Amino acid sequence: MIRSVPRGAGYRALLSFRSYRLYFASSTLGAFASAVQFLAQGWLMVEIGPAAWTLTVFLVVRIGVKSLLAVPAGLLADRIPRSTLYAWMRVASGVASIVTALALVSPAPLAVAIAGAVIAAAAHAIDLPAHRALMGQVQPDEYLERGLAFGTGGFHIASLLAPIAALPLAAAFGAPLPLVLSGAMFAASAVPAFLIPPTRCARDSSRATHDVSAALRFLAQTPIVVALSLAITLPSVIDKAVVVMLPSHSGDQHAQTMGFVLAAPELGAIAIGFLLAAVRWQFAPWITLVSAAAYATGIATASFAGVAVGIEAIAVALFLAGCAKTTLITSALAGLQRHVPDHMRGRIMTI
Repeated sequence: MIRSVPRGAGYRALLSFRSYRLYFASSTLGAFASAVQFLAQGWLMVEIGPAAWTLTVFLVVRIGVKSLLAVPAGLLADRIPRSTLYAWMRVASGVASIVTALALVSPAPLAVAIAGAVIAAAAHAIDLPAHRALMGQVQPDEYLERGLAFGTGGFHIASLLAPIAALPLAAAFGAPLPLVLSGAMFAASAVPAFLIPPTRCARDSSRATHDVSAALRFLAQTPIVVALSLAITLPSVIDKAVVVMLPSHSGDQHAQTMGFVLAAPELGAIAIGFLLAAVRWQFAPWITLVSAAAYATGIATASFAGVAVGIEAIAVALFLAGCAKTTLITSALAGLQRHVPDHMRGRIMTI
């Protein structure tokens, strides 16, 4: 159910909360820094050696370390004050960018680059559950959905700007310059993160249990949380559908237009994110239906993009797919925040 709010009142009300302003600033700057870092690290691997082999090593390291640390990261997010953990992971990510940037001036460039990727993967693995667990703590409960929508809009702006900034810099000056930019942006994102008031952790609660089995038992007893957790991963299916089903074009037109086409879903995500943030909406009673409808719309529009003729039709379809994807993520995250007890959010988010 959505109720309109006069003009910019929704944004003003949301941003009147200091904790949320700090969280939004840190998250948006960090999203930009993270995307630049990932692109620049991959570019550096291509510069160092054979592209296929070094890129494979990089991806295995980034994905493997994050997978190994997923459960311990969730435990940390429930045992240590989340705002503190979140802030220090910003610093660690900045260090990872600077370490990686030193690869080309090191006598062992590949080893240094891999070390930077390991630090980045570890920091991101711990950052993620702390970041998501904080979502429900930085604004009053009645502003949760709007806060998530506004944050998603900012995240997609950052993600859209990152390749625009990183790739030309890497092409012109090599990978170290965008890595230094990433390190500086992580440092900037750490400042508001450290200013977020300290948050309670599970250790402060007499109900708290820190083992993973407690979280797994909660999941087994709460099917809606399992469904919403899966819903957060479904947008990746939409993304892959877009990549697989986009019509192939040849010649110079493909290179000139593909950037515009791939920007369309990001623009849709930004538009719907800020639209949802400007209104009062409560989807909690119908959260699974809203998520399912958004997923179906995303798949349908992405599929249409795969068979559409004409770049304009494809772009419109992907714009709508981006709107559906953001609605799905926002509604599912809101449902998770409302259904998961605060003292185990770190473990549930990371599982």
